[in-house]
Amino acid sequence: MRLRPWLIASLGLNAILASAWYIAHIQEGRPSVIYAPSPGLTAPIIKTNSVVRYVNITWTQIASSNLAAYIANLQAMGCPKETIRDIILAEVNQSFARSRATEILTPDQQWWKTEPDAAVAREAAAELRQLENARRATLVTLLASVCGANWETETDVSAWVPSNYGLTGPHLGALSPEIKRLLYDLAAHTQDQMAGQTPAEVTRIVQNERTRLQSLLTPVALNEYLLRYSPTAAQLRADTRGVNYSPQQFQDLFAAVDPILLQSDYYYRGGDADAQGRQRALQAQYDDALQKALGSDTFHALRLNQDPLYASTTAAAQQTGLSAQNTSKLYDINRATQTELDRIRNDATLSPDDKIDALAETRAEQQRAIQQLLGPEAFQRWLQTQR
Repeated sequence: MRLRPWLIASLGLNAILASAWYIAHIQEGRPSVIYAPSPGLTAPIIKTNSVVRYVNITWTQIASSNLAAYIANLQAMGCPKETIRDIILAEVNQSFARSRATEILTPDQQWWKTEPDAAVAREAAAELRQLENARRATLVTLLASVCGANWETETDVSAWVPSNYGLTGPHLGALSPEIKRLLYDLAAHTQDQMAGQTPAEVTRIVQNERTRLQSLLTPVALNEYLLRYSPTAAQLRADTRGVNYSPQQFQDLFAAVDPILLQSDYYYRGGDADAQGRQRALQAQYDDALQKALGSDTFHALRLNQDPLYASTTAAAQQTGLSAQNTSKLYDINRATQTELDRIRNDATLSPDDKIDALAETRAEQQRAIQQLLGPEAFQRWLQTQR
């Protein structure tokens, strides 16, 4: 009988615990209210048992090679239309810039030609216009729904027009924008350094540029760059203007003369006898390489066309009505006279008065030789051209 109060108490405690469990069970998942004081009010703070999941969206899930899908993804993310425009404009311009650099043949890619091919220039201009029309049509199609008709600005136009910097073709056109920028910065720096320098210093600067180019370009790209833009290639085209090379002929001639033109003594114009001798030897090597590549007749014709004395002699012969045979003989007389005049002027053993007398006698001998060649009437007509 003494256990009865404890039994009753135990049963009561168990009932309380069971009730508490039941209440907690049926209210699971419901929000509970916790009161937190705030100034002037007692506002309830809702504490829930909900779980928030964060979804990581990467750029690869948004970007797409299908630019229409790319735009849709950007719009779904709430990207501003100005940002969408800039992204799509950059994508399209990059694609068309690569086509412009690698797929269109421009005259400067034909490095073996001494003069630009007019037909190639016209075709390149037409293809560039077609490419620009296609670029704009693509952008109109893509951006009209985003930005309307006013998607293009003057900045966009000016940014597109000078792109690629002229480095085009299968090798140079495929270079990255970073490498192209380095190449143009290097070329500009080289030109700045060469201004006002001696031939020896210019040669050193050019050789340093070659070393830098070798570090930036593959051998095949370096070869194309030198054939198109190097001082050696420029001089070859100038000295042989009008010659129709094949690509292999020009490349072989370039390889023969490039080591010669990289020597500072080739450009020496001073009075040192030893340096003059080295210059003449290098000039003879250069001329020999040209003559072997072009043939004697073409080589001599080129040399005549580049000689100002030949040009003036030819003009005088045409006004005088001379035959081609007499024109050639007249040039020989004038060339021999010019050589003798130069010798007299540079002869340090002659006094000024002696030089004056020798120069006058040489001129008189020239006129006697020409009169004998042409005859009295033609000689008088020739004299009229000399006034």
